[in-house]
Amino acid sequence: MIGGIGLVAKTFIKRGIQPDDAPFLLTKRDKVIAFALGATCGFVVGLTSVGSGTFFGLVMVLVFPLTLPKIVGTDIFHAAALLWVAGFGHLVAGNVDVRTMLWLLTGSIPGVLISSQFTPRIPDRVLRLGLASVLMLSGIKLIDFSGADYVIAGGAIVAALAFATWGLIARAGRRRSVESPA
Repeated sequence: MIGGIGLVAKTFIKRGIQPDDAPFLLTKRDKVIAFALGATCGFVVGLTSVGSGTFFGLVMVLVFPLTLPKIVGTDIFHAAALLWVAGFGHLVAGNVDVRTMLWLLTGSIPGVLISSQFTPRIPDRVLRLGLASVLMLSGIKLIDFSGADYVIAGGAIVAALAFATWGLIARAGRRRSVESPA
């Protein structure tokens, strides 16, 4: 939940490192941060399989001057490599239910392919707020206080309505730009 709140603050407070689409060259400091991030969060992900995107993505948003689509792409590619290694270790140890994994992949692969087409088209601020919402709602579920399910349902409805409203406004703006003579 704190990570989600921090991401909202980072979205609206324009101080410190700002996202940039220019090529990012790692300095020695950046390499040390990336190595430390990989070592600590990689250990936690390998041990618990708790959302690598939560750890890596959030720290990358806060530390590196990358746009959110680049962070998402970098994080997903990194997570895929990391999870293959961790997954192979669990497969060898006999901790994998292959049938369940295949059914999960059956739904996950099309879902990822479809959603990855939207990421470059959605403004950075909208993506950040969406990620922050997911982080905060996940945190609420993890705490699981009395009435948490109602808060999560309400948050999901508000997020869906906000996303739909943004989509309609963006669509109307595109129509106006097409209809108006240049």
